[in-house]
Amino acid sequence: MEIERLKMKVDPKHTAFLIVDMQRDFCCAGGALDRLGFDIEAPNRLAETLSAFLIHVRRVLTFIVHIKMTRVAELRSPAMVEQYGRAGLERPHDPWFSEFYKVVPLENEIVIPKYRYSGFVSTYLDRYLRANQVKTLVVSGVATNVCVESTIRDGFMRDYAIVVPRDMTEGTTPEAKEWSLKTIDTFFGEVVDSGDLLRCWSVG
Repeated sequence: MEIERLKMKVDPKHTAFLIVDMQRDFCCAGGALDRLGFDIEAPNRLAETLSAFLIHVRRVLTFIVHIKMTRVAELRSPAMVEQYGRAGLERPHDPWFSEFYKVVPLENEIVIPKYRYSGFVSTYLDRYLRANQVKTLVVSGVATNVCVESTIRDGFMRDYAIVVPRDMTEGTTPEAKEWSLKTIDTFFGEVVDSGDLLRCWSVG
């Protein structure tokens, strides 16, 4: 039975819940996505939905990881500066946009800063997961087709099983989200509904 197979995969003993970039920069007016002309209503709504879902997750999972996009001038390569400038992503740094938006870590939850799209590049995420014998990553957040997918690809390449609740992530556009989820489900992980996870964890 499919739900029994999924239940084994997301066993709380070896599963971590990753929340990618739920920050003002990607959910609020004036942030990076808004300045590029993308609709921010979807990520704004996601913040509410994900916050409510997290209440259930916290009853079950020990390993909850908030991944936070962080700007460090000394780590910005010429290639990155050129790309950001050409694409219109460059702007004066405003710390307000870096803060978490509605999905706020609890004191016992780990926050891992990242400096590239992937949560694995130049971070201690992989070391933290292996130190705690994590085998499966349930990945949520924004944007599906950018930082979420980049993190998922790198996680799969490091031999983690990947599960994505389709309603706990949003892309730069609805179309970009759907194409990204199709790519993930085919090549890098399993896309499910959040309700399926709650059934596996017997919460709701």
